[in-house]
Amino acid sequence: MRIGILAHSFSSAFALYKAVADMPGQELFIILSPSPHRSAWTSHLANLARLVLASLKGFDSRPLQLLVTGRLVFLGRSFHDKQSVDTLKKLKLDLGLHKAGVIYRDVTIQAFHLGILNHHIGILPAYRGRSVLEWSILRGDPVGVTVFFIDTGIDTGSRILVSEQVDISSFRSVTEAKQYFFSLDKVFFHKAVALLSDGSEAFQLNDGSGRRYFVMSKLFEDVVERLLQTNSKSNISVR
Repeated sequence: MRIGILAHSFSSAFALYKAVADMPGQELFIILSPSPHRSAWTSHLANLARLVLASLKGFDSRPLQLLVTGRLVFLGRSFHDKQSVDTLKKLKLDLGLHKAGVIYRDVTIQAFHLGILNHHIGILPAYRGRSVLEWSILRGDPVGVTVFFIDTGIDTGSRILVSEQVDISSFRSVTEAKQYFFSLDKVFFHKAVALLSDGSEAFQLNDGSGRRYFVMSKLFEDVVERLLQTNSKSNISVR
């Protein structure tokens, strides 16, 4: 299976690459679009510098191998630009792994045979949108991770591949818990790719029955912090 990791930063993409590179039968690409906050030139220069640093750190030859074998792709424009979409189509990728801060358009999603997977730090379909970990804790509902095939909406893709609850009873702050959840992308993308590779996937339906949440106010954030600390002290799992 040909897999493309979609990102703006080589460092974040390479961390994910290392998590799935050991899986048999996979051909991995890192596809970098310029940062929305930089020009293409400065963005790609920064990523080349990150590549060199990654190679020197631990004497890892894989970043340079990606570059010389053409499996590190620098796009000149955004992922939905026609030129970028044409490049994606030429690569004939089966699967995309989302590691960029964008909402994809149909033309980009359709450039992948199976689609693009997203790692969402909430349980779908109940919790879509922003601050879903915090809202879940506030409402006393399960917290966890969902990996699903995206569409052009906000967490509305109908095919859920992996959905699991995660115990956060050991965390004393929301910031610490969220960092942990985001770091789980490597674990859950690995699980999702394994399911697709061996043909044992059984999709759950994201039927839109939940709510879309927005960024939580500071007042409610303080309440969630206290709830998390109370649960941690009493060793009660937030599930």
